Amino acid sequence: MKVLRDKKAIALFLSPALLVYSVLVMIPIALTFYYSVLDWDGLGKKRWIGLGNFAKLMRDTVFVRALGNNLVYILIVMLMQLGIGFLIALLLTYLKKGRGLIQTVYYIPSVITVIAVAQLFTSFYSYEPIGLFNIFRKLFGLAPIAFLSEYRTVLPAVASVEGWQYIGIYMLIFYSALVSVSPDIIEAARIDGASETQLLFKVRIPSITNVILLSGILSLVGALRGFAAPMNMTKGGPNHRSEILATYMYKKAFTSRDYGYGSALAVVIVILSIVAVLLISRYMEREEI
Repeated sequence: MKVLRDKKAIALFLSPALLVYSVLVMIPIALTFYYSVLDWDGLGKKRWIGLGNFAKLMRDTVFVRALGNNLVYILIVMLMQLGIGFLIALLLTYLKKGRGLIQTVYYIPSVITVIAVAQLFTSFYSYEPIGLFNIFRKLFGLAPIAFLSEYRTVLPAVASVEGWQYIGIYMLIFYSALVSVSPDIIEAARIDGASETQLLFKVRIPSITNVILLSGILSLVGALRGFAAPMNMTKGGPNHRSEILATYMYKKAFTSRDYGYGSALAVVIVILSIVAVLLISRYMEREEI
């Protein structure tokens, strides 16, 4: 136990992890900030332009659309992951048998590579040959839809892929939190005449508020960094209707070879992630007071 109170020993044990984290995360982030103030194609001479790339962002209509799309993308992903994940977790607390099977079924998609899931959903959304979702539409007498080509459906269709894939992770998080609520508190509330709805909103949810907020941080940051599904399924099309910040950053940096501008987009993503985490963390601190 003395070792755990020795600051030098703590620093010694933490140093390998900090070194790896610095090399893989902090240094690349620092380099991204550096490249964001340059006009550079990745190979030629670097030219310092200060905040020129960020000023250009404000005039870029595609960036504005990508930012708006990202907000919608985040909303859909969070509603699916947190909303459906919590609902399934709550239902599992009332289930007597088969919990393990249901948890496994919902968790399996989260361990499958995003590319495979994106390809699967691309076939489900297919218009010609007709995909699974359009088969269901025909069964109900509705006309088939080109989900990934129509302006009004492409963004929700793409966002739903990431939202669906990771429902299982949040289901497990919420289930673990819900079953950890003291049975004595729940029993006391039932004796006092509380209904199941009152138990949910007055006892269960307040007891796991921090878990819900932490899950919100994970879901929000994950959605903000979303890339593989939209890039694989639509590449941001049609006409940038499914373009989000990560796909636009990739195109600018590695397709247009504008590394400075692409790095500026990456900086925006980092800043938005930090701001979102700080706001939720601040709210958590206020709730604990």
